[in-house]
Amino acid sequence: MTHEERLKMFEKLETGAVTDAMVQLGVGSWMEGIYPTEPGMRLFGRAVTAQFSVVMPPKEPVDQFELITMAKPGDVLVWNVPSKANICGENIMHFLGNHKLNGLLIDGYTRDYGVIQEMGIPQFTRGRAIAPAPRNCRSTKEDVNVPVTCGGAVVNPGDYVFGDLDGVLVVPEKAIDAVLYQAELNMAYEKRMEDALNANVDLNGLREVFKTKVLYQPEK
Repeated sequence: MTHEERLKMFEKLETGAVTDAMVQLGVGSWMEGIYPTEPGMRLFGRAVTAQFSVVMPPKEPVDQFELITMAKPGDVLVWNVPSKANICGENIMHFLGNHKLNGLLIDGYTRDYGVIQEMGIPQFTRGRAIAPAPRNCRSTKEDVNVPVTCGGAVVNPGDYVFGDLDGVLVVPEKAIDAVLYQAELNMAYEKRMEDALNANVDLNGLREVFKTKVLYQPEK
């Protein structure tokens, strides 16, 4: 499956169906404490990671705007920021939207919360903070596309992240196609369950629906 095909599948899937697929296939991980700035925001795409730290000479910092230019349309930026102050605001999100990225995910904090809610560009963080992070709390070019921890989950560059109001999950790149196919099967199963519940079936009827759950079998 191509990257573009994966993004199209993500658009129609629910996080619940994907998280069930991860359990069924024994892959992936889940973040804790990372939620959307606006409840209706959905974030999905391939991770471009960056680790922030206190950058001192001779190391050269890379600012947030330059990090955005290192990603491709449809990607999601995933930043680990060891600060309780904000590392992002309205202008950064606007620039990110201009570059057609699918969102920004920060193990850290943001400001301009209300404006970003109205902008609608997907942003997931630990919450809001008005105090600014130190100007030398930055990434370097050596800290881009390296494994980072976000919400307690390790995100490798190229992994896929998927989030909504319920939280954020991480799918390893090597497992993404199987997880998406299984999630598609799970969505069909959930529709059968919904139809049965709407028809007010009894417990025996629900058990018949339980039997229709299908596990993905890759072609050999």
